[in-house]
Amino acid sequence: MKKYFKKITAYILAVFIITALAVPAFAEGTGISADNPADENATTASLRMKPLTDKYNSLTQTDLDRELARYTDTAAHWGRSYIARISALEIIAGYTDGRFGPNDKLLAGQYILMLVRTLGFKPEVPQGTPYYQPFADIALKEGLLKKGEIADYTKPMTRELAASLARRAIGTYEEVPADYFVKGSDPYPCKGDKGFFDNVYVGYQKLKMTDYTSITSSRLQDVIDCYRMGLLTGSDNKFSPKGTLTRAEASVIIVKLIDKTMRAESIPASDESFKWKNSVANNGSYDNEAEGFYENKEYTLYKGLFPMMEIWDTAKAMYDNRKLISGGKTDFLFSEGNKSFSIAYFNDNEHFSKYSNNNPYGLILPLNTVGMAVQRTQIPKGQEQSLYDNGNGWLYQISSYETDKYNKYLKSYCCELLKVWFGSEYEQAKKIHDQYLGYALNDQSWKSGVYLLNGRQIYVIGGRSESGNSFAFQVWAKGFITKETMLK
Repeated sequence: MKKYFKKITAYILAVFIITALAVPAFAEGTGISADNPADENATTASLRMKPLTDKYNSLTQTDLDRELARYTDTAAHWGRSYIARISALEIIAGYTDGRFGPNDKLLAGQYILMLVRTLGFKPEVPQGTPYYQPFADIALKEGLLKKGEIADYTKPMTRELAASLARRAIGTYEEVPADYFVKGSDPYPCKGDKGFFDNVYVGYQKLKMTDYTSITSSRLQDVIDCYRMGLLTGSDNKFSPKGTLTRAEASVIIVKLIDKTMRAESIPASDESFKWKNSVANNGSYDNEAEGFYENKEYTLYKGLFPMMEIWDTAKAMYDNRKLISGGKTDFLFSEGNKSFSIAYFNDNEHFSKYSNNNPYGLILPLNTVGMAVQRTQIPKGQEQSLYDNGNGWLYQISSYETDKYNKYLKSYCCELLKVWFGSEYEQAKKIHDQYLGYALNDQSWKSGVYLLNGRQIYVIGGRSESGNSFAFQVWAKGFITKETMLK
């Protein structure tokens, strides 16, 4: 195995430049909310809803307490304030035995009834007709529901279908934000002057749903929009799309459809982005336009631009702690093509100048680098270099061929990254890091080791080999390699 991993070190040197998205901005829509129907711009739906919203706005705490007193099972329930409101509005009532049943499964017909009443409709239910039929007819006519979308109104409502219907409902009286794709800024002419597009807010919402890939594709955008507007939230970073909507959860959706102040819109906060201007280096083989690297191009990197939360956390730590790097010249690189982000450390400006000008006397490379191989997140399981590959699937790498300089100028910086990756097991990770770095610093024979800390596989080397003294610390994404599958 040693021989195999010595070969790995040959390409450790390469700089792994990472991707990011460019400067997205968001402009609030000017649509009319149900709770604020301006006369000249009000939609038919918002005008029809006005009696309901007026009643909602007039509710007092006494009214809400009175409603909750009607039910025997809401006193300590998390959704009690929402239940009180929809009960007072007579959108849905409890059972004849005095329960509201907040955790009971909500039937499809009941959800359609709730949505249609929320939009201001009050249809009569002819004797002998299922309670939901007039409401379903209105929902179909108004475009809230598509023909055949609900096969059986007496079956439970799934969370993903509930999101689609809520998204259509709110679209009848509010403008749903649609400016997800925003052009990146290009202050200097370059081949990237068309800008760099990505869906910032879609990526941001997906970070909150570790199970978003299980959402039916035709409903994914509706779910994302509902998250974006604050109509829906998940639990423990999961949306559970095929799960059943409860009566309490439906109450929350209804109240938020009526009352915009009850929503917490989901957009990156001020501390969830940072400005980035690419370096001026362009050395052909590694940071060139073919790889999506553009000199001097400016970006705003948002949480959600990267495919995994931990990649964002690492990128932010790399940016925030850069003042800890001392000594020579540090070059930060960002590549649109590879979706990769890295730093390279040069001994001095002369070393950097030879690198950035593609020295004709031979390839000049940085001898200390930190990189993220973000492109590997797109490689399917079972293929080489996927995140599940225990030999070549590492996501982050620290490499040094000048270990004395790394120890003096970069070590404290890289320790901040270890804190991000290993959390409470940081001290143990640092001990392993220092042990193998010590082999190189002390000119000892080359050694390698494999460890599993904080759900991450580590492959580390250090010491003297045929190529000289070197040190490398490779880290896998959390949870992809287990004790059973880790490298032996």
